[in-house]
Formats: sequence, structure tokens, C-alpha cells
Amino acid sequence: MYRIYRIVILIICLSIISNTPLAWAKEGYFRKDTWQSIYNKEDIVDYPVIFIHGIGGKIDFWQQSMKTIKDNYYKMKFKDRDTIIYDFDNQGRDYSVWGISYYSNQVAEEILLSDLDLYAWRVKKMIAEIKRLTRKDKVVIIAHSMGGVVARRYMTLDQESWNSVYKILTVGTPNQGVGTSIGIVGQLEDLKEGSKLLNLLTNRWKELSKHSSYQKWGVIGAVDKTMSFNSRLSANATDSAGPGFVTISSAIPYEWQAAIEAGFNKATYNTSNFGFRLVVDTTHMGLLFHSGTFKGIDWALH
Repeated sequence: MYRIYRIVILIICLSIISNTPLAWAKEGYFRKDTWQSIYNKEDIVDYPVIFIHGIGGKIDFWQQSMKTIKDNYYKMKFKDRDTIIYDFDNQGRDYSVWGISYYSNQVAEEILLSDLDLYAWRVKKMIAEIKRLTRKDKVVIIAHSMGGVVARRYMTLDQESWNSVYKILTVGTPNQGVGTSIGIVGQLEDLKEGSKLLNLLTNRWKELSKHSSYQKWGVIGAVDKTMSFNSRLSANATDSAGPGFVTISSAIPYEWQAAIEAGFNKATYNTSNFGFRLVVDTTHMGLLFHSGTFKGIDWALH
């Protein structure tokens, strides 16, 4: 009798576990065959998918996510201030995944002299090369943290850049800046709330969006609910354990309250400002490999 009781309890526990989000994730977006199925759908675009890292980052920050979507992804970066290097094998595959870096190998120069406008022009140069190599006229961008600001700035450089992006998903991006940025050098100055670059970006984005037939921009913001100071879900709730990280109101500008009211891990589509909007419970770096981020990528491919 006791043995039967244990078996019944085990069956119940397994049933509960099988319906948890984590178990669903293992059977869903975290599986390679899921992405094969997604790409086999008729309504999926075959534009190159470009992953962009954040401040101080590198291409491989996105490695786990890129390899989940496709085993073989390509890398592109700047060898020096003006020279691009990449490993594209020109095999003419039906779709491609890329990890790119706007940094050069000149570390000191990048820290002291570079700014987000320079990085945006570098992204423009890389995307032009990717379009040439793949013979596609548009790309999909998935960008983390500061990389989202760089990518959006690239899109607002000119009409050609705007038209070259089918959709962009910004993940944990300080779209309205970082309140604690010290603003001493280029990157940090540009990331400061109310900076000239962020004001220019916002105004240009609004102008270019008026003439789009659909919402290109998807956003994902995170709140790390394990931290006590995030127990009150205010505009200043952050995605990590200390000051200077991205607030939910910066990651999801204009609509952060509506996103929280909709519920954590519940996506909303086609709002006033975004084609995709989602708030999740994780850390800033946790967003790099998260079921919510994969859900946003799925949106970006449609």
C-alpha cells in the first residue's frame, strides 16, 4: 500500500513538473528541432539574423542562443578601426545566423575615444557586407544591452539603414539611458539619461516610424525579483543586483507599466510603440539565453 502511495505521489509530481514553464522551455524554444520547424514555416523570413552584444561584450556572449538556433553561425568584427574580418564560407545556405562586434582590437582606443555614433557606422558597414555576402536586402537584429542603442542608432542614420532592417529586438537595452552613468568618455556619455545622442535617436526614430507599414521594434525588459529592492515594481526596478543596470522603464520605454500589468512572461503584440513587448523575471545577463528572448526572436522572424 505504501509503495502504491509513493507511485501515485510521483505521478502527480511529474505531472506538475511537466506543466511548469521550465519544462515547457526544454521541450520548446531551447530545442534545435523546434527552430528547424520554425524555419520550415511558410511565413518565416529568411533574412540573416544578426546578434549584437552590449558594452564591454563580445560575440560569444550570444553563443548559446545562436547555436540553439543554428549549429553553424558566422562571426564578423573589426580587426582595427576600419578593417572588417569574418568567417563566412559562401555556401549559399537558405538562412544564416551572425554574431557581430562593433569593437576593434584596439582596447585602449575603444575605452577612451570611441562613441556610439562610431559604433553605429561600423554596424552599418558590417550589415552592408552581410547583405552583399548573403544576397539579401534586409536583416533581422537581436541586440543586448548597449548593443540595442547602437543598432537603433544605426537604423536612424539614414533611410537606407532603416529600410535594411526587417525587425529589431532589443533585449535589456537602456533605450532611455542609464541614470548612474558617469558620462566621462564617449560610450558612457552617450548612455547618460537625456544625452544628445539619445535625444537625437528618439526624434529620428519617431520620424522614420511614421512612414513604416508595421512595427519593426520589439522590446524585452527584465526585473530581477530575487533582489529585495525590486519587490516594489516601480520604474526603477532593475534587471540585476546593483546600481547602473537597466531599469524596466528604460528597457521598455513608454509602456513599462502596461507590460508589468500584462504579466511576467506574457508577450503583447502590436502596441502603440512596439510589435512585440515582454517583461520577464531574470537578470541582465540571464536575458542572453532565456525562453522570453527566444519568443521575441520567433516574433522577429515573422
